[in-house]
Amino acid sequence: MEISGNAEEQISSIERAAWNIAARHLARGQKDPVQMIVEAINEERARYIELFRLAAGETTEIPSHLADPDFER
Repeated sequence: MEISGNAEEQISSIERAAWNIAARHLARGQKDPVQMIVEAINEERARYIELFRLAAGETTEIPSHLADPDFER
């Protein structure tokens, strides 16, 4: 990513979210990057499910494989 002008404007929302998650973990003394990635994936899954509900309606059933990634089909 090329940085020119105001560096704050160049940071994407994904990078901002990643730094936010990393900062929360580091502030708690955690240093395991896997846990940081797990948290990010879970947050993204929750966001996706919320978007799915908004698009499909509150009464629409969330597919099992989206709600639970360990679900056996």
